[in-house]
Amino acid sequence: MMTIARLAKNYTALLAIIGLFSSFCKAQINPVDITKVDSLMAQQAKPILILLSTDWCQYCQMQKNQIGKNRDFALSANLFYYVEFNAESKENLSFQGKDYVFKPTGKNTGTHELARTLNGPGTLAFPTWVLLDKNYQTLFHHGGVLTPKQLKELLDAIGNISVSNLQTL
Repeated sequence: MMTIARLAKNYTALLAIIGLFSSFCKAQINPVDITKVDSLMAQQAKPILILLSTDWCQYCQMQKNQIGKNRDFALSANLFYYVEFNAESKENLSFQGKDYVFKPTGKNTGTHELARTLNGPGTLAFPTWVLLDKNYQTLFHHGGVLTPKQLKELLDAIGNISVSNLQTL
């Protein structure tokens, strides 16, 4: 027969294990605000992975949902700064010492200059992925949803960049 003390001890251990497991499973990917990237880069330079999206884009929401559940993304998140930037943001902001503003294209439409700059020439599609190196140079650009396999390949590439950066220090 189990004593109450032993039962309580086993129950406490079980709750601790469940708590650790559930916190790992629910590991939230917390995007960095684009306005904080410059100061973070000054403290510790890392690659910057940016997801350009809009509030109305269902594919963008689907991609964000997939990222939130992606274990590889959560495990790799310390290797880079992850930014979700609303390409229709009306907020004036500074990035890399330059000021960017929202540019209207119609009565209730428009895009942010920074989204256009990060996208480069060509049509801006949503979602769009942009990977910048520690010197803010574009390493990767992809318009559209990344499949889990493509995302894994991108994370592996970022891991290789981070390892090579450590070797040059």
